[in-house]
Amino acid sequence: MTKYMIDGHKLYDFVASGAQNLIVNEHNLNRINVFPVADGDTGTNLALTMKNILSNAKKDVSAQLTMNSIAKVALESAYGNSGMIFAQYLNGLAIEIGDKESISQEEFALATQRAVKYAYEAVASPKEGTILTVMKEWSTQLMDNIAGEFENVFETSITNAKKVVDQTKFKLKVLLDNDVVDAGAKGFYYFIEGIGQFIKTGNLETLKFKAAQMEEFPEIHPDTNVGEFKYCSQFLVESKKDKSYFQQLLSPFGDSLVVTSKDDHVQVHLHAKSPELIMEALVKEGTVLSHKIDDMQLQANLKFQPKNKITIVTDSIADVSKDFLEQENIVVIPLNLIVDSTVYLDKLTMTPDLFYRHLDDYRMNPTSAQATIETIERLFNQALQSADEIIGIFVSAKMSGTFNNIQRVVSRMNLQGKKVKLIDSKVNSIAQGLLVAQLAKWRNQGLSFEELVDKTEQAIANTHIYVSVRNLKYMLRGGRVSKVQGFILSKLDLKPVISIDPQGKGEIYKKTLSQKKAISLILKKVKEDMDAKGISTYGLVYADDPNDLTQFAYQVEQIIGKKPAYIEAISPIVGLNAGKGAFAIGYIKGTV
Repeated sequence: MTKYMIDGHKLYDFVASGAQNLIVNEHNLNRINVFPVADGDTGTNLALTMKNILSNAKKDVSAQLTMNSIAKVALESAYGNSGMIFAQYLNGLAIEIGDKESISQEEFALATQRAVKYAYEAVASPKEGTILTVMKEWSTQLMDNIAGEFENVFETSITNAKKVVDQTKFKLKVLLDNDVVDAGAKGFYYFIEGIGQFIKTGNLETLKFKAAQMEEFPEIHPDTNVGEFKYCSQFLVESKKDKSYFQQLLSPFGDSLVVTSKDDHVQVHLHAKSPELIMEALVKEGTVLSHKIDDMQLQANLKFQPKNKITIVTDSIADVSKDFLEQENIVVIPLNLIVDSTVYLDKLTMTPDLFYRHLDDYRMNPTSAQATIETIERLFNQALQSADEIIGIFVSAKMSGTFNNIQRVVSRMNLQGKKVKLIDSKVNSIAQGLLVAQLAKWRNQGLSFEELVDKTEQAIANTHIYVSVRNLKYMLRGGRVSKVQGFILSKLDLKPVISIDPQGKGEIYKKTLSQKKAISLILKKVKEDMDAKGISTYGLVYADDPNDLTQFAYQVEQIIGKKPAYIEAISPIVGLNAGKGAFAIGYIKGTV
């Protein structure tokens, strides 16, 4: 019998072929994803993890260098519960292969078996009937029979792994209830199936992977209530603290905790109720290099219980009721907020409450940054899973590069032949939020895609916002007013009313001597518009204190004759310029 030797090149090709076979089955895996929650993204998370490995891992003749590169990329860019476990398994392989330039088939099998413990140790509460079970059973069977011809032994191990995957549905009640196997376990099976195909041919270039037939997967209708821990939260932290320290620190914040580590980098995955509290804890323990937050309840609703075949997308600058966003399955792209050199996600890991409480304590002026390309693509792909059509309405292009950035990213995406319309709202904050809310109401009335776009674009011309700013220092340090203009306003102690012109550019509407006078000017403008065209809907926003709105809200209600559609806190990314004590009204004139 000829011994099968594996060097770094061959090891890379193992992983690459396995990755490609998993990637083509992304949607199959999403379709059966019900554990730990039915958010329909296990396939996407595993596929993204594998794509990062294919794009960034370095191939070397040395098994040690190749596997270390694969493990490093996997750990730093893994997605989701299964992706994190998979990454730690690959890291275990790298550790067990050690400093070897090449390994025998026996050494390979032993490394796969020993790597399993690293995957188990990463999970705070390991469960059988998941990807962990298949990793364990497959590697054990491979090791027990490794003395034979490698191709035959590996083929037999794949056959056995399929049986283990089929049995997962009987180990977890949620799988049995939906008559499906575990999606993570099936993903690992696709991975080793891909390796098997490479072992047969010995040539990565000849492999043409095809997704398994969808007919083998039943149509499922899972319970989509994901519970209170609805935010799938991931953080990459540079820290000297070890894995067990972070497991103990973060266990109280949620469930499905997975912690992996390599060198000084720790990757954390957790299903949480309040991701901002996790962020607050982690910034004290090291440097948060990157993070992502996904709303699993929204994902589950979009995948299995879509509100409508037209999905609405906006950005976090739109100040609109959180309950309304959840009720209408509206996708929100979070912008980035940079505070003391740490990047936060607007309204997710930096909430208004935290932001305004510490606004005057930050060492450096907070600044804003656009959403990453990866974030835009991920959220649009989630929306595309169930939507036939998408309408996006975003912050004014004259005030932020967000709209143009999203246009560029979406234009390069595979839209699967679906209609997508991106609209520049030409406003921000509460005014933008009102447009989003109105669009959702029109959608629920059954208007067509074209009618919705037309009515929204007409409404933009009649949508206004007026902001009362108590202290100019926030606008000055953020560069929203020129130094000369700011100097004059400050010296005269003027309290400007801020608005947005018809082209979508911020402007000083009026300069006044007091905030009381500023409020009078806003009320006068509201009354003029109410008398001239009527006001169909309006909303109010505040920065740090809702009590600042009490008298103003009463006066506005007397003019318009009804209560606001909603009252919300100003998003941190807008508040960094508006500052403490600011509040605003947004409204749509005429009949909508």
